Formats: sequence, structure tokens, C-alpha cells
Amino acid sequence: MNAEIAARIADHVPASLAAYRDSVAPGPGGPKAVPMWALRDEAVFDATLAAFAAGHGPADRRAIVSYWSQYYFALVATPALTALMRLGEPLPLAFDETVLELDSSGKPSRLLVCPGGTECQAGLAGLIDGHLRPFVTLCQARCGIAPRVLWGNAATIFDYVAGELRQGDSSEVDRPPCDEVATCLGWRGGAGCARTPLAQALCPDASGCRRRRACCLRHRLPGVPSCGALCPLERPIERCPAPC
Repeated sequence: MNAEIAARIADHVPASLAAYRDSVAPGPGGPKAVPMWALRDEAVFDATLAAFAAGHGPADRRAIVSYWSQYYFALVATPALTALMRLGEPLPLAFDETVLELDSSGKPSRLLVCPGGTECQAGLAGLIDGHLRPFVTLCQARCGIAPRVLWGNAATIFDYVAGELRQGDSSEVDRPPCDEVATCLGWRGGAGCARTPLAQALCPDASGCRRRRACCLRHRLPGVPSCGALCPLERPIERCPAPC
């Protein structure tokens, strides 16, 4: 990945997603940047989450990791889906070649990719296997959080970002999502949908709202607002039909 590609992606991010317009950039970053592979070391993982955890006081470690992961998935979703849906190109986001930067509060703020980085396999399915799945496995190993919680976080964010990209805005030409992205997110049925963890993590309720199947645990963090209608605790999960 180089600066030209990053600029092209940023140019195609709609205004509604502007907060993450520059969330992926060429690496390798400064001395405080953390390679994602290094987070497999327990001490590095704990040090990386220390500032974020301190900002939420004593709390369930799984809830802290879950909430932190939501910021991480947002960094990935906007540039990756913009590249796929607006430019028709995958980003070189192989997990072990990605570097993470944090802001002063410990939130994930930017992903860095060294020039010549390895691309995941094509499409959103490639990103799931080449980046999201290793991240979920890492977090589970470090704190025991259930993978379904993390996949619910990822699915909620990717579903929202893809919806914004599909709609476009006054400054963008509306481009419908490719069939593969729609299938991976569960926007349509079929065998491909049944195999993707993003598609299985959300389901429509009786009103048509796409809700999480598993709670993100944020209610265990003092002062953190509820995710509202997305929360499976708000209404009985039995109202959710089976995965497509």
C-alpha cells in the first residue's frame, strides 16, 4: 500500500464516515506503533490496552476488550469496504503485516500497512479470513471472550459502513455493493451467507431492524451507553429467525 492508494480511498469515503477516512495509511509508523502479531504476547496485549482499560475503571476484562474491539473494527471497515465497494480493489490487510496506532486514551486510531504488503484473498471473504478471524482468535486467547461477541461487533460495524457506502451522499455517485459483500453480510440468502460469521451475527427482528445475536457486554462498563435497538437484551432473541 502506498500514499496514492490511501488518498484514492479517502476521496471515496462518504461524509457520514469521515471520522475514519484516514484510518489506514502506509506504514511502518513510529516507535509507539504496535505490530498486530505482537499482541499475541500477553504482556504486549495488556500494555496496549492499559490506557483504554484505565479509562473505564474496574470492569469485566471481556467487556473492556469487546468495547475496544469496536473501535478497531471501525478502523478496518471504512477503508476496506470503501476500497471494495467504490474502487473494486482489496486492501493489503494481512493481519500479521498490519501495525496499530493508538490515541492518547488508548483507542485504536490508525492502521499502518507497509508498502508491498500482502493482500488477503479477494473480497470481503478474504478480509474475514485474512484479518478479522486472526483478530477474533487473538482476543479470545487473551481474555476468554466468546468469539460470537466479537463477530457481533464486527458485523454491526461492517453492516453499517456498507449501508452508508451503498446509499452514498450528495458528493458521491451511488454504487451498489458487489454481490460478494452483500452475501458475506447476510443481505441475501444462499449457501455463502450461511458460511460467513458476519452474516450469522445479525438477524432481523419483527420490525425489520437488524439486531445482534450476542450482547456486546457494554452494559457492564459504567457510563457507556446502550447500543439501543441493536441489543439482543432489549427484546427476546427468540424473535430472531434462524441464519439465512
